[in-house]
Amino acid sequence: MAGGWDRVLWALEELSGAELRRVKAALNRPPPGGAGGGPGPIPRGRMEGADALDLAHLIVGHYGEGFGLRVTAQALRRSQRRDLAEALVGEEAPRPSPPADLPRDVTAPPPPPAELFVRRHRLLLTQRVTGVGALLDHLEAAEVLTTEGVAEVAAASTPQERMRRLLATAPSWGRRGHEEFLKALRLLHPLLMEELEGGEDLQWSSPNP
Repeated sequence: MAGGWDRVLWALEELSGAELRRVKAALNRPPPGGAGGGPGPIPRGRMEGADALDLAHLIVGHYGEGFGLRVTAQALRRSQRRDLAEALVGEEAPRPSPPADLPRDVTAPPPPPAELFVRRHRLLLTQRVTGVGALLDHLEAAEVLTTEGVAEVAAASTPQERMRRLLATAPSWGRRGHEEFLKALRLLHPLLMEELEGGEDLQWSSPNP
Protein backbone atom coordinates (compact mmCIF):
# COMPACT_ATOMS: atom_id res chain seq x y z
CA MET A 1 0.00 0.00 0.00
CA ALA A 2 1.25 3.49 -0.77
CA GLY A 3 2.65 5.57 2.07
CA GLY A 4 0.76 8.37 3.77
CA TRP A 5 2.38 11.14 1.74
CA ASP A 6 1.57 9.42 -1.57
CA ARG A 7 -2.05 8.86 -0.54
CA VAL A 8 -2.50 12.49 0.54
CA LEU A 9 -1.00 13.68 -2.75
CA TRP A 10 -3.25 11.33 -4.74
CA ALA A 11 -6.37 12.70 -3.05
CA LEU A 12 -5.36 16.35 -3.51
CA GLU A 13 -4.52 15.83 -7.19
CA GLU A 14 -8.06 14.53 -7.75
CA LEU A 15 -9.49 17.94 -6.80
CA SER A 16 -10.43 20.79 -9.09
CA GLY A 17 -8.98 24.24 -8.41
CA ALA A 18 -12.13 25.34 -6.60
CA GLU A 19 -12.20 22.15 -4.52
CA LEU A 20 -8.55 22.59 -3.57
CA ARG A 21 -9.32 26.09 -2.31
CA ARG A 22 -12.16 24.71 -0.19
CA VAL A 23 -9.85 22.06 1.25
CA LYS A 24 -7.33 24.76 2.19
CA ALA A 25 -10.07 26.65 3.99
CA ALA A 26 -11.07 23.47 5.81
CA LEU A 27 -7.45 22.82 6.81
CA ASN A 28 -7.38 26.22 8.48
CA ARG A 29 -10.03 24.99 10.94
CA PRO A 30 -9.19 22.86 14.02
CA PRO A 31 -8.17 19.31 13.02
CA PRO A 32 -9.85 16.11 14.27
CA GLY A 33 -9.64 16.00 18.04
CA GLY A 34 -10.03 19.76 18.45
CA ALA A 35 -7.98 21.04 21.35
CA GLY A 36 -6.96 17.56 22.49
CA GLY A 37 -3.26 18.39 22.59
CA GLY A 38 -2.37 17.59 18.97
CA PRO A 39 -1.00 20.03 16.39
CA GLY A 40 -3.18 23.00 15.51
CA PRO A 41 -4.30 23.96 12.00
CA ILE A 42 -1.81 24.92 9.30
CA PRO A 43 -1.54 28.73 9.14
CA ARG A 44 -3.46 30.14 6.19
CA GLY A 45 -0.47 32.12 4.93
CA ARG A 46 1.60 28.97 4.44
CA MET A 47 -1.06 27.51 2.14
CA GLU A 48 -1.47 30.54 -0.12
CA GLY A 49 -0.30 29.72 -3.64
CA ALA A 50 0.28 26.04 -2.79
CA ASP A 51 -0.65 23.48 -5.42
CA ALA A 52 -1.52 19.86 -4.62
CA LEU A 53 2.13 18.82 -4.31
CA ASP A 54 3.02 21.79 -2.10
CA LEU A 55 -0.02 21.16 0.09
CA ALA A 56 0.79 17.46 0.51
CA HIS A 57 4.26 18.41 1.78
CA LEU A 58 2.78 20.99 4.15
CA ILE A 59 0.23 18.54 5.58
CA VAL A 60 2.69 15.70 6.16
CA GLY A 61 5.41 18.03 7.42
CA HIS A 62 3.00 19.64 9.90
CA TYR A 63 1.08 16.58 11.13
CA GLY A 64 3.13 13.51 10.21
CA GLU A 65 1.91 10.86 7.79
CA GLY A 66 -0.63 8.98 9.93
CA PHE A 67 -2.40 11.96 11.43
CA GLY A 68 -1.94 13.88 8.17
CA LEU A 69 -4.11 11.27 6.45
CA ARG A 70 -6.85 11.80 9.02
CA VAL A 71 -6.67 15.59 8.80
CA THR A 72 -6.83 15.45 5.00
CA ALA A 73 -9.83 13.11 5.14
CA GLN A 74 -11.61 15.48 7.53
CA ALA A 75 -10.92 18.44 5.23
CA LEU A 76 -12.24 16.48 2.26
CA ARG A 77 -15.45 15.69 4.12
CA ARG A 78 -15.89 19.34 5.03
CA SER A 79 -15.40 20.17 1.33
CA GLN A 80 -18.12 17.76 0.17
CA ARG A 81 -15.66 15.18 -1.21
CA ARG A 82 -16.63 12.33 1.09
CA ASP A 83 -15.83 9.86 -1.70
CA LEU A 84 -12.17 10.84 -1.67
CA ALA A 85 -12.11 10.95 2.13
CA GLU A 86 -13.36 7.37 2.42
CA ALA A 87 -10.99 6.16 -0.30
CA LEU A 88 -8.11 7.91 1.48
CA VAL A 89 -8.57 6.34 4.92
CA GLY A 90 -9.84 2.96 3.71
CA GLU A 91 -10.79 0.83 6.69
CA GLU A 92 -9.59 3.30 9.30
CA ALA A 93 -12.13 4.88 11.68
CA PRO A 94 -13.90 7.71 9.86
CA ARG A 95 -13.29 10.43 12.45
CA PRO A 96 -10.39 9.39 14.67
CA SER A 97 -8.66 11.74 17.08
CA PRO A 98 -4.97 11.75 18.07
CA PRO A 99 -4.07 10.88 21.65
CA ALA A 100 -3.86 14.04 23.71
CA ASP A 101 -0.24 13.40 24.67
CA LEU A 102 0.93 11.89 21.38
CA PRO A 103 0.35 14.19 18.39
CA ARG A 104 3.05 12.54 16.27
CA ASP A 105 2.31 9.59 14.02
CA VAL A 106 2.95 6.42 16.02
CA THR A 107 2.69 4.02 13.09
CA ALA A 108 6.07 5.02 11.62
CA PRO A 109 9.26 6.64 12.92
CA PRO A 110 9.51 10.39 12.36
CA PRO A 111 11.41 11.50 9.26
CA PRO A 112 15.05 12.60 9.72
CA PRO A 113 15.44 16.31 10.58
CA ALA A 114 16.81 17.26 7.16
CA GLU A 115 13.87 15.63 5.37
CA LEU A 116 11.38 17.26 7.72
CA PHE A 117 13.01 20.65 7.10
CA VAL A 118 12.67 20.26 3.31
CA ARG A 119 9.01 19.22 3.63
CA ARG A 120 8.21 22.11 5.95
CA HIS A 121 9.88 24.81 3.85
CA ARG A 122 9.23 23.43 0.36
CA LEU A 123 7.04 26.32 -0.75
CA LEU A 124 9.46 29.00 0.46
CA LEU A 125 12.40 27.21 -1.14
CA THR A 126 10.51 27.06 -4.43
CA GLN A 127 9.80 30.78 -4.28
CA ARG A 128 13.17 32.06 -3.09
CA VAL A 129 15.99 29.83 -4.37
CA THR A 130 17.17 31.18 -7.72
CA GLY A 131 20.64 29.68 -8.25
CA VAL A 132 19.33 26.26 -9.18
CA GLY A 133 22.13 25.42 -11.62
CA ALA A 134 24.85 25.45 -8.95
CA LEU A 135 22.58 23.46 -6.66
CA LEU A 136 22.11 20.82 -9.34
CA ASP A 137 25.88 20.64 -9.90
CA HIS A 138 26.41 19.92 -6.21
CA LEU A 139 23.73 17.23 -6.07
CA GLU A 140 25.05 15.54 -9.21
CA ALA A 141 28.62 15.56 -7.86
CA ALA A 142 27.33 14.06 -4.60
CA GLU A 143 25.49 11.37 -6.61
CA VAL A 144 22.11 12.41 -5.25
CA LEU A 145 20.86 13.06 -8.79
CA THR A 146 21.77 11.35 -12.03
CA THR A 147 22.88 13.25 -15.12
CA GLU A 148 19.49 12.53 -16.68
CA GLY A 149 17.69 13.79 -13.60
CA VAL A 150 19.70 17.01 -13.63
CA ALA A 151 18.89 17.57 -17.30
CA GLU A 152 15.17 17.08 -16.68
CA VAL A 153 15.15 19.64 -13.87
CA ALA A 154 17.34 22.12 -15.78
CA ALA A 155 15.01 22.00 -18.80
CA ALA A 156 12.34 23.98 -16.93
CA SER A 157 11.95 27.57 -18.11
CA THR A 158 12.00 29.44 -14.79
CA PRO A 159 13.95 29.09 -11.51
CA GLN A 160 10.70 28.43 -9.65
CA GLU A 161 9.72 25.61 -11.98
CA ARG A 162 13.24 24.15 -11.77
CA MET A 163 13.04 24.14 -7.97
CA ARG A 164 9.56 22.63 -8.14
CA ARG A 165 10.86 19.81 -10.33
CA LEU A 166 13.91 19.32 -8.12
CA LEU A 167 11.88 19.09 -4.91
CA ALA A 168 9.47 16.68 -6.57
CA THR A 169 12.39 14.21 -6.63
CA ALA A 170 13.04 14.60 -2.88
CA PRO A 171 11.20 11.40 -1.81
CA SER A 172 13.94 9.40 -3.58
CA TRP A 173 16.91 11.20 -2.00
CA GLY A 174 17.16 9.35 1.29
CA ARG A 175 18.73 10.77 4.41
CA ARG A 176 22.14 11.51 2.87
CA GLY A 177 20.57 13.21 -0.13
CA HIS A 178 18.55 15.57 2.04
CA GLU A 179 21.65 16.41 4.06
CA GLU A 180 23.63 17.09 0.88
CA PHE A 181 20.80 19.33 -0.35
CA LEU A 182 20.89 21.43 2.83
CA LYS A 183 24.69 21.49 2.78
CA ALA A 184 24.54 22.97 -0.73
CA LEU A 185 21.89 25.49 0.28
CA ARG A 186 24.04 26.69 3.17
CA LEU A 187 26.94 27.28 0.78
CA LEU A 188 24.90 28.93 -1.97
CA HIS A 189 22.17 30.72 0.00
CA PRO A 190 23.56 31.33 3.50
CA LEU A 191 21.24 34.23 4.37
CA LEU A 192 18.12 32.32 3.38
CA MET A 193 19.22 29.26 5.33
CA GLU A 194 20.08 31.36 8.37
CA GLU A 195 16.55 32.75 8.26
CA LEU A 196 14.85 29.37 7.79
CA GLU A 197 16.97 27.50 10.30
CA GLY A 198 16.58 30.20 12.94
CA GLY A 199 13.47 28.56 14.35
CA GLU A 200 14.47 24.95 13.68
CA ASP A 201 16.08 22.38 15.96
CA LEU A 202 18.08 20.40 13.43
CA GLN A 203 20.52 17.83 14.76
CA TRP A 204 22.46 15.68 12.33
CA SER A 205 26.02 15.12 11.29
CA SER A 206 26.92 16.83 8.05
CA PRO A 207 27.93 14.39 5.31
CA ASN A 208 31.62 14.00 4.72
CA PRO A 209 32.98 16.42 2.10
